[in-house]
Amino acid sequence: MNPWDLTINLKFVVLDLTFLSLLLILGTILRRYNKFFQKFLIPNNIIAGFIGLILGQQLFKLLPLDPARLGKYVYHLLALTFVAIGLRQEKKKWGRGPLSKAFANLTTIILQGVIGLFVSLVFVYTLKPDLFPGTGLLLPLGFGMGPGLAYTMGESWEQYGMVGGGDVGLTFAALGYLIAYFAGIFIIYRGIKNKETTLIDGLEDLSADVRKGVVKENEPKIAGYLTLSQEAIEPLAFQLAAIGTVYLFTYFVVSGLATLMQNAGLEGFVPTLWSFHFLVALLIALAFRKILDITNKGYLLDKGLMNRCAGVFVDYLVVGAIAAINLAIVWKYIFPILTMSILSAIASYYMLRYLCWRAFDDYHFERFIGLFGEVTGTLNSSLVLIRVTDPNFDTPVAEDMVYGSGIGLFLGFPMLVMLTAPMNFFNNTITGYWITLGILATYLVILLIAWRLIGFLHAKKSI
Repeated sequence: MNPWDLTINLKFVVLDLTFLSLLLILGTILRRYNKFFQKFLIPNNIIAGFIGLILGQQLFKLLPLDPARLGKYVYHLLALTFVAIGLRQEKKKWGRGPLSKAFANLTTIILQGVIGLFVSLVFVYTLKPDLFPGTGLLLPLGFGMGPGLAYTMGESWEQYGMVGGGDVGLTFAALGYLIAYFAGIFIIYRGIKNKETTLIDGLEDLSADVRKGVVKENEPKIAGYLTLSQEAIEPLAFQLAAIGTVYLFTYFVVSGLATLMQNAGLEGFVPTLWSFHFLVALLIALAFRKILDITNKGYLLDKGLMNRCAGVFVDYLVVGAIAAINLAIVWKYIFPILTMSILSAIASYYMLRYLCWRAFDDYHFERFIGLFGEVTGTLNSSLVLIRVTDPNFDTPVAEDMVYGSGIGLFLGFPMLVMLTAPMNFFNNTITGYWITLGILATYLVILLIAWRLIGFLHAKKSI
């Protein structure tokens, strides 16, 4: 089914938005006054999401939040986030740090895919023959790429027999967030104790503003610049209008491609196309930004305001994603999900410990904790953990993480195709899943060899 085809009463859309807003306020208050959340630096949007899950229709039934509607919001907010990222102007800096970061991130996510798919197949042949084999393929999507993509892909796989695929994807993402922050802070404590950190000697170096999540003691930072005259139009409204225009083009492009595919007899690939609409949105946004730059009109868009817009979309996306989790589906898959998640977290930890002390020349622990936060949560999780070890972003680690994410997005496209291979190329057969497992493992080896070769050539050039 086309994810855009859902009849929703405008009343519920408005009420959903207001309830999600209320949850964000409650999350902010709890972070501000609760020592537990401050200790582990749990973001307000995650706190808000779990409040929504508890107060929603599945437990206390105090909030009329329908998981189906929330899932659709997650789908669209994911694309809007990528549009905002594509429209902001980034400094073109692709040195060894960002490239190594991209390879480390991608190889770890593929390792998660190998683990997830292998564990799924083991369950299919032993304890849970009715388990959808592709369940494990949602693990790297939920852990390494966030709730939006995990939900979108999981929902598209429901047509192949995966019951509650979208909810399974959201569950993996929620568990990934918990691992990123709770395990991440524990790892930082241990790193400080073992004298592995470069800039801090203890978590007492963190300011009260960082812990409480409210800027009160320090000088507030500038959100962005007003690039248009307020007498003519509110500059923020123009930024949102640009995002909306790109998303409109995205709908027309994806809709047109879907029609062409149907006419060509490729109906089976259409759901995958709609699932990847966020990539189309990113490409259109990059093209739109390029046109503005070529015509010397790039000054109309402000990077700071675009960052704020992307942040807003992510906050509402995370709240909606966690609140939309179907607990009945979670219980149905609980043992396989926990097994995959625990094994993946352990493997990711040791993989990154090995890579970061060999692939980078400096700030090994800071790079390690940043990558661990991203491959279990999102880039936001990564930046939060980096800030604990580098409070003022004095090192290039945070910058390399951001730039490396851009490289990783394109390097990771083949992986996204591989994750959908059993459904799109092997008719959802069990043999197709084994072949996909072999392809993922081979791609992992190829990436490690390519990365090693690039590092060798870089070292030889430096001599």
